[in-house]
Amino acid sequence: MSNNRLPTGALPPAANDEQAPPTLIQQDAILSTSLSDLGTPGVVVEVDPDEAEALGAFEETALSETDAWESQADLGDELEGRGHGGE
Repeated sequence: MSNNRLPTGALPPAANDEQAPPTLIQQDAILSTSLSDLGTPGVVVEVDPDEAEALGAFEETALSETDAWESQADLGDELEGRGHGGE
């Protein structure tokens, strides 16, 4: 005999069925110190600051203010006289 409480041929309620709200499943992350686990979903890899820096975690990639202003050069006259840009 089966432990199934549904009548024969009946389907379980859908996750979006108003009578049965979706069930929230909480899964704890798996903690690792192996860099080979970096691409594994659900695995959190702890690294020391030196390893993090070697992996590029602290690499500055933001534009400088000068580069940001220069990137607006293609806007032409649209910004002139509106308080945007250098004198």
